[in-house]
Amino acid sequence: MVTKSLEGANFAVYSIDGELQQPVRWQIEQYLFCDKQQHLQVDDEQHQLEPMVAELLKYFCEHPEQIVSRDQLIEHVWMGRVVSDNAVNRVVTKLRKAFDDDAKKPRFIATFPKKGYKFIASVKAEVVESTKTLEQEIVNDEKQKSDVDNQKALVSFPITLISAFVLVTLSVLLYWSVQSRSVAPQNTIRQVQALTREAGRESAPRVSPNQKYLAYSERKNQKMSLWIKSLENQERVEINHGPEAWVGPASWNEDGSLIAYLVTTSDSCKYFLRQFDKLKLSEPELIYECPAGSYGKIEFLHSNSRFVFTEAPGPDTPYSLYELNTQTGQKRRLAQPDLVLGGNSQFDVHPTDNKILISSPDEKQWEGFYSLDVDADELSLLFEQDAYICCGIWDHSGTRVVLMGEHPAFELVSYDQNGNDARVIYSGMHQLRSPHRHSNGNDYLFVSGHVNQNIHYWKHGTHEPIVLINNSVDDRLATYSKASGQVAYISLASGSEEVWVSDLNGNQKKLTSFNDSRHYFDLHWLPDGSKIVGLTLNEIHLIDAQQGIYIKLEIGQKEIRGLSAKDINTIAFSLKVGDQWQLHFYDLKTNKLSVADQQWQYVRFAEDPQNSLWVDQDNKLYVGNDRKPTPFPKSYDSDELMLGKLLNLQKLGSRYAWQRFNDGKYQLFEQASGGEVELRLTTDSRHFHLSELGYLYQEVETANADIYSTSSN
Repeated sequence: MVTKSLEGANFAVYSIDGELQQPVRWQIEQYLFCDKQQHLQVDDEQHQLEPMVAELLKYFCEHPEQIVSRDQLIEHVWMGRVVSDNAVNRVVTKLRKAFDDDAKKPRFIATFPKKGYKFIASVKAEVVESTKTLEQEIVNDEKQKSDVDNQKALVSFPITLISAFVLVTLSVLLYWSVQSRSVAPQNTIRQVQALTREAGRESAPRVSPNQKYLAYSERKNQKMSLWIKSLENQERVEINHGPEAWVGPASWNEDGSLIAYLVTTSDSCKYFLRQFDKLKLSEPELIYECPAGSYGKIEFLHSNSRFVFTEAPGPDTPYSLYELNTQTGQKRRLAQPDLVLGGNSQFDVHPTDNKILISSPDEKQWEGFYSLDVDADELSLLFEQDAYICCGIWDHSGTRVVLMGEHPAFELVSYDQNGNDARVIYSGMHQLRSPHRHSNGNDYLFVSGHVNQNIHYWKHGTHEPIVLINNSVDDRLATYSKASGQVAYISLASGSEEVWVSDLNGNQKKLTSFNDSRHYFDLHWLPDGSKIVGLTLNEIHLIDAQQGIYIKLEIGQKEIRGLSAKDINTIAFSLKVGDQWQLHFYDLKTNKLSVADQQWQYVRFAEDPQNSLWVDQDNKLYVGNDRKPTPFPKSYDSDELMLGKLLNLQKLGSRYAWQRFNDGKYQLFEQASGGEVELRLTTDSRHFHLSELGYLYQEVETANADIYSTSSN
């Protein structure tokens, strides 16, 4: 087995014993397979493979002419996750399709009933001479992109602005490619072991101080449960507070004799403490009651009576950090960054000191990492990153900060406290999140899983749900253009987020080639179907629907809500001005930003202007170009106006539609012609699109996540 590493700015591959090798690609009959880029090439055609398909093919290439059982595939390709036989079959079928292979007369993959599969094609590993530095490859790529941009500019941006944008992009790419990946190979952990293999989605792992027990949360059947599992004999016990309660996450004290955890229901929020001894627990002791609708976490602060925890005043409000002293009964709000978005919900207690590391976004949506001395109540900013990234923790020494890699994350990266001297401490093939220190003082825990989210549409007339996009990856943000007859959506089928388009028969095409770490929250078509507008963490992108090239609107980096397209030349969205949200317009011809009348908070424009929705500063609703005052639908609460960055109300003729989060799902309601409110369907995303077709929405077919530990030994 080989692992991928980078030394300085040069690509290099190291075997497990540290011997330097050149990058390898695979010659499979007439096909050339690059596992790093996840594509299959034949003649002059290049076919992008889905991540799981590429990983399966890589494993077959490493084990040619061997009968490989399903158990082996699950262990090595699916990393031991609980998956069904159908899930394995689907990926094998996709790989066969890529080779145009016939299962009855196989040339590539032969099936041996009740035994497994054998890769029977001729396979040859080819060494690739790495003569280019990483900087040279990026420069060449950017030069080609710049040439295309100059020839096919989307709107009338001056050439100087495009050139400046390319230079800035190149500088950032070069900086992060060197800074975040410059690592000596001997510092990178290559092995992992699965600590859970249950069928649900596990999260929030905490290994007890004696390294014998694992506390973790498990989401299954629309409920969150808290388990403690013996790592020696796999026996486990559930901490249960009734059928309606969501339980977890949890925290151990320093000798593992106490465990503190959160319990929530629809109308309560409580923190409990229990004694623990060899999977036996005392009766729960209520130590604090938080506001209903608040969901947070609690950690011991190197004392059996001092805790740090998070709390929000209610649903969909930002979180703040507090210290609780159960000996004195006192609670105090800690010094912390300003509350932006979800506030200060992510923190980590220092391994030895009464300090915490806070991960918190700023007004530009950059993720900042702050150190708080709890005893002195002194807060200091360590560094910031302009990236879709989360959940910084202290390393085992308490002198460095460990982060997930940029989205989609496949690495754990360690930085010094100035955000420099980046070192990759773990790199793997599977997307990971939520790192935490192992109590053995060397390793790290993380969550890794797989989500297969498909795009459906629900017909108005027949009320029939139809699967439109059915890949084995996460597909989302589907939006329909009547003008082009196409659906645009975001897919991870190529390994990173790209914009794809599909007709109504499910014929898909990858539109963009970003190959970077961007993350989209919303998509809209321009009314003529010529371009797509995408909202990222803190930017708006305009994407050509034919060429896939894009530009970034010049609005600065900040929180953006309620994106929509007014016409082919005007984009609408809301920015925060002082303490209130204010509607803004961006002119694509002049590249000028203007503020609407102060009356307006949000707007959602529709293809038919009579379906446009306006919301004023008093949360009152107006409809159409003439902005006619209109009551909200029955049972609609104006507190539900926003779901994250999205305006949570759409109109089509006499229909109004909106969503409400309940029991782990989004319920989509409809009121038509002033009639009764009806529950139409449940979805797995806060994003949906109401059009003449019906409802476009996302539904999770399979989702699992397990807890892994790096294995430095």
